[in-house]
Amino acid sequence: MKRLVKGLLAAALACGIGTAHADPYFKDKEFRIVVGFAPGGGNDLFARVFPEYLGKYIDGNPTVIIENRPGAGGVTALNWYADVAPHDGTVAFVCSGGLVTRMVLGYEGVTAKVADLKPLIAGPLGRTNYIAASTGYKVPKDIFSLKEPLFLGSTDPLSTIGSVVGLNLLKVPFKAVKGYPGKNDAMLAFQRGEITIGDIATPIFKESMMPLVKEGSVIPLFAQGILDGDNLVRDPANPDLPTIAEFYKELYGEPPSGPAWDAYKQVIRAIGNGGKILMIHKDTPPEAEAALLKAFADVQKNPEFEKNAQAALEGYGFTFGEGLQENVQAIVDIKPETKQWMRDLYKRDYGMKFN
Repeated sequence: MKRLVKGLLAAALACGIGTAHADPYFKDKEFRIVVGFAPGGGNDLFARVFPEYLGKYIDGNPTVIIENRPGAGGVTALNWYADVAPHDGTVAFVCSGGLVTRMVLGYEGVTAKVADLKPLIAGPLGRTNYIAASTGYKVPKDIFSLKEPLFLGSTDPLSTIGSVVGLNLLKVPFKAVKGYPGKNDAMLAFQRGEITIGDIATPIFKESMMPLVKEGSVIPLFAQGILDGDNLVRDPANPDLPTIAEFYKELYGEPPSGPAWDAYKQVIRAIGNGGKILMIHKDTPPEAEAALLKAFADVQKNPEFEKNAQAALEGYGFTFGEGLQENVQAIVDIKPETKQWMRDLYKRDYGMKFN
């Protein structure tokens, strides 16, 4: 990281940033962080860690604001960002791992490309799956003898890709109920009894669903987990809950394998390890990019920011620099057979179209 910061400083100085003869690039500007979902979800939670602090570290001290542009599972905002938003560095976009997956799979209607975007910083974020006690579920093997198929709420099935691929891996009958504006809306629908299984960012699960767990109306199923290399490990924010791999072994007596398992790990690399990735456009001027990268490196040295970020993000921390670049590249470098399996699943079961 020291080498990265030195390189950025050199680039900034070469562009005239910080000299006595030029104003800082961001002086008298706003820096907008756009979230493609309604307030209150995991993307919004990640974005709102920054405004109070970041403006002090961006040279020129711009005002930092959050702008929510919900619609179509984040696709509306993603396309707007790639095609319409200013590419001058004054607007950044919180690109969820699910949106990266949509771009990688070539989902019809997504005009943005991963190559259009550059990552600044990311927050890994685990997700927790839960089930309604009213289904009769008590222990893992009950999942095959429930009174009726499970109903999973989503904006569209790609917005709950971890659950869709995970439940296919487990061979559990379920139906995806589409049309909810966001994850929080699906969670509220679950509480109303409209759907019977769901997943949500673990910090939000602990805040919003644990009271229902304690009263007995909700049962945690498994954590989607985080990849350590090629190994799926327990969610650090919910370490007492088994991963889906452990759940699978409880059901079948052996570890998961095969195309569904390869697809699941690829999904977790995106939505778990990638989580929420703050991106800028590839056409961002070099002096703006250098100033932003330096600011994101520096803000993490602020003890108050670190304390508040850890509390908000449940200790997941951040990835940046080479580690972040490598993870995004690993998401993009999906095996052709794994990509085809995922596309076939969504074509067959949900009638989705891909470019």
